Amino acid sequence: MRCRLYLVTPPAFLAGGVEIPDACSQLERALSGGDVAAVLLHSDENGPPLFREALEALVSIIQKAEAAAVLEGDPSLAIETDCDGVQITADPNNQRTLRRKLGDDRILGIDCGPSRHAAMEAGELSADYVMLASSDADLIAWWAELMEVPSVAGGVDNLEAASAAARAGADFIAVGEAIWQHTDGPEAAVAAFNSLLDEEAGEAS
Repeated sequence: MRCRLYLVTPPAFLAGGVEIPDACSQLERALSGGDVAAVLLHSDENGPPLFREALEALVSIIQKAEAAAVLEGDPSLAIETDCDGVQITADPNNQRTLRRKLGDDRILGIDCGPSRHAAMEAGELSADYVMLASSDADLIAWWAELMEVPSVAGGVDNLEAASAAARAGADFIAVGEAIWQHTDGPEAAVAAFNSLLDEEAGEAS
């Protein structure tokens, strides 16, 4: 399966650092640049009153683009705003409770960082994906060889890191600042990452 792009929004999109129309415009531009499987939305429970309004606006744009909207860290708000899923930091007890709360229709992603043990536990507890440190190609390759649960290479910040993660066997690459800070705009960045992933898929076939 071809590795796909998983966008990560800047915290400012939900925390009030970017006006809602501007955040929506940037996200629409990014999604117009090519294939995007999902978008991880940074959550801030202590954010300003516009937090929920911004979240609802961004979720609508993501879902219209036929990508999955995944909220970080707040399962109740994810359900209330009809997000497609939620991502939490690895915690077996929390994961068990959350799996029951979300049911089978919503995505449950677990951020495991560099920990093989945390990833194994998350996979055994019905995670829909595990996010692994993109800097550890051996970890990604180990997971791809042994496990069926999809992996997301987290913290990808340039094309070289994306290439390494894709070659190691990541199912998705999570890219944040490299998209939003691209000199030619987010759509150009998404196009560049997709071109790279197409090349990697062609070489692997």
